[in-house]
Amino acid sequence: MTEPRPVDFVRVLERWPRFAEKYWWEDPDRPDLGCFGTGYNSWGVQTNQKYLGAMAVLAADPDLDEDAVGMSREQILDRALRSLRFSCASHISGDHHCADGTQWGHTWISLLGVERMMHGVEAIDEHLTDQDRADLRRMMVSEADALFDLPITATKWNADGGNRPESNIWNGAFLARTALMYPDENNVDDWIERGTHFLLNGISIEADAEDDTIFAGKPLSEWHIGPNYFDNYALDHHGYLNVGYMVICLSNMAMMHFACKSDGWDPPEGLYLHGRELWELVRRLIFADGRLCRIGGDSRQRYCYCQDYLLPSLLMAGELFGDAHTAQLEREALELIRSEQEISSDGSFMSHRLNTIREESPYYFTRLESDKAVVLSMNAYWRRVLEIPRHEPGESYLESSRGGWIEPEHGAVMDRSPQRIASWSWRARHAPQGLCLPPDSGHLAEWDRNIAGLALPLGARGKARVLCHEQTLFDGGFVTTGVMDDSAAAVLPEGWEAPEALKHRYAVAALPDERTMIVIEHCAAPFRCYLSEVKGLKLNVPNDIFNDMRRTYAHEGGTITVRGDHTARTIPLDSRWISIADTIGAIAIYGSDEMTLYQAGARRASEYADSLYYDELCFPCVVPALGDADLPYLEFAPDEVILDCAGAVLSGASAAETAAVAGKVEQIDAGSGALRAVMVPGADGAHYVLVANLGEETAAAVLSTNAEAADCVTGEDLAPGADGTIKLDLDSGTCRLLRIQAEASRG
Repeated sequence: MTEPRPVDFVRVLERWPRFAEKYWWEDPDRPDLGCFGTGYNSWGVQTNQKYLGAMAVLAADPDLDEDAVGMSREQILDRALRSLRFSCASHISGDHHCADGTQWGHTWISLLGVERMMHGVEAIDEHLTDQDRADLRRMMVSEADALFDLPITATKWNADGGNRPESNIWNGAFLARTALMYPDENNVDDWIERGTHFLLNGISIEADAEDDTIFAGKPLSEWHIGPNYFDNYALDHHGYLNVGYMVICLSNMAMMHFACKSDGWDPPEGLYLHGRELWELVRRLIFADGRLCRIGGDSRQRYCYCQDYLLPSLLMAGELFGDAHTAQLEREALELIRSEQEISSDGSFMSHRLNTIREESPYYFTRLESDKAVVLSMNAYWRRVLEIPRHEPGESYLESSRGGWIEPEHGAVMDRSPQRIASWSWRARHAPQGLCLPPDSGHLAEWDRNIAGLALPLGARGKARVLCHEQTLFDGGFVTTGVMDDSAAAVLPEGWEAPEALKHRYAVAALPDERTMIVIEHCAAPFRCYLSEVKGLKLNVPNDIFNDMRRTYAHEGGTITVRGDHTARTIPLDSRWISIADTIGAIAIYGSDEMTLYQAGARRASEYADSLYYDELCFPCVVPALGDADLPYLEFAPDEVILDCAGAVLSGASAAETAAVAGKVEQIDAGSGALRAVMVPGADGAHYVLVANLGEETAAAVLSTNAEAADCVTGEDLAPGADGTIKLDLDSGTCRLLRIQAEASRG
C-alpha cells in the first residue's frame, strides 16, 4: 500500500471550513477576536484551539484548493489568527474572557488544547505579529508556572483517584515546550525538572519503582510516584480497560516528538518512557480497517475522539519505532473519516450520524468535529515539513500482530491471529465483554456486553460489577471463568435496593483453532426478582450508515434483511444458527430452540446522546415491553433459573460453515447439576469439550468418551478409564477445555 501523502489529508480537511462557518462566532465586545464553537470555558476553549490548528495548517499548505474550501487563503488565515487571539485574550492572564464570561486556565486539563494547536501556530509563524507573540508567551509562561501547584499523581486503579497518565504526559510536554521556546525565562530550569517529573509518571508501571536507569541525573525510581498502567500495559482510565486512552497517551507523545523534529530540539528526558512497549500492545488492538479494537469497550460516541488521535500516534510509531505497517493503518484510519464525511454530505465529519448531539449540545458536537479536523492537520503538516521514512514490511500486518496477551489483575485476555481476534474483559465499560471476529472486520464490532448476555433488573441504575474472575492464556487461545452481579445497583421507588447479588456466572473459551469461541452462562434469582430484559449471548452487530443501514442475516430458513433504524422489535428466526455477512457465525448450543434478532429502535452505544444503531442476536431473548405479555416485566421466584445457555461464535465462517458446525455441536451430560459441558467441532478438525463448574462447591465431572483427550491449558493427556469415562475434579468457578480428537487440517 502506498504511503499517505500530505495532500490526502488536506483534501479531506478542506471540505470542512464551509461547514465550520456555521459555528464561527465573532466576539461582539472584541470584533478582532473570534472562535469556533461555543467559546465557553474548558471544552469550548479546546474546541477553538483545535480549530485554530486545523485552519492554520490549511492556510499554510501549498496544495490548498480555495475553490474546494469556499474561502480564500487570506480568509482562512484570518480565522486562524482571530482564534489564536481569542484563546490568548480569554486566558486567566489576559484582558478578556470566554463567551460564558469566565477566563480559562490553570487546571490539570488546560494545556491539552494548547498542545493540540501548537503545530498550527508553527505553521503560520511568519504571520504572527509582535503582539501575537507576546500574548502567546504570556499565556504559556503563566500556565507553566501554574503547573508547580498541580500535584503529580499516578494510581493503577482509577477508583484510587490518581490515574492520570495522559495529562501527566501533556503537562510534562508543555513544560518542556515552553522551556525550549523561551529559554531566557527565569523558571526554565524548574520547568524542565517539573516536566521531567510529569513525563516519567505518564506511562508508568510498578517496576519503575525499582528501576535505576538515569533520567536527568537521577534514577527513575527517585522520580517515580506510582503506576498508571498495569504490568502488561492495561489501563484502567475512567474505570475500565480503556484502549482509547492508551492511544491518547501515545498521541501526546507524538505531538512533542514532532515538535522536536521540526524545531530541531532534543526531546525532553522521559518523553518516550515505555512508549514502545505500549505501542507494541496498541498495534495489536487495531483492526486492519483502521478502527480501534476496544476490547474493554467505550463510554463515548463511536468512531470519535480516541479513534481520531490514532492518526498522529500511527505517524509517530512508523517514524520513531520503525513500525512498517503504520502507513497502511494510517491510510485506513483516514478513509474512515473521509467516508463518513462523504455520507454527511455537508462538509461536516459527523452531522448525519451524530445529529442528536448536534441538536442537544453544540458545546460537545463542535468538540467532536474539531478533533477530526485537528488530527487531519497534524498528519498533513508533519508529513509535509518533515522527512518521514518509509518502511517496507516483511510480512502482512495481520500476521505481524499474531499472539496472545493477558492482564490477570485487570481481568483481560486476548488471542489474535490473522483469522480471529478473541478477547474477554471482566472490567470493560459495560462488563463483561467478549469479542470474536476477523481482525480485518472492525465494522462488525460493537462493545456493550457483547457475547456476554444480560439479565436486567427493573430499576437498574448502574452497571454490572465483577465479583470474581480467573483467566488463563495458552498457545492459540484462552479460558476464563467469573461471576458478575447483574443487579446493577437496582433501586425501585421509593428506595428499595437489591439486598444481594444477582449472580451471572460464565465460562468462556477461545479454542486454539483460530475461529471459535464458546460462552456458557448461568443466572438464577437469589430472591423474588423483577427483570425488564433477559438475553443470552447478545452478539452485537452494527447496522448504521457504514453499511447503508441494511444488514442481511442467513439462517436455517433462508435470509432476512433489516434496516438498522427500524422501530424497536424482536424477530424470532426459528433457527439455531445465524450468519452475519458470511463472516461471523453464531450458534445456540442449548438454552433456547431459536435465535432472536433484537432491535432497540434507536441509536445507542454511548452514555449520552446517540451514536450507533446496532442489532443484537440473542438466545433466549425476552423483552416483555415489546411483546403481548400481560405485564411489561418478568418475574422470577427465589432460585428460579433466569438464564442457562451456551453458544458458540465463529470468526471468519461462512453461512455454510456455520450451518455445518451447528449440526455437530452438543450439550454433554457431565454429572452434577452445577456442571455444564458442551462439545464443539473446531476449524482444525479436532473436537473440543468445555466443562465448567458453575456451582459453589467442588464437583466431579464424568465425561463419557472412548477417545483420549488433552487439556488445552496444561497439555496433560487424559485417557478414558475402563468404564469409558474421563473424570475431572473441578473447583467452584473453574473450567477445563479438552481436545478429544486427533488434529486434521482445516478445510
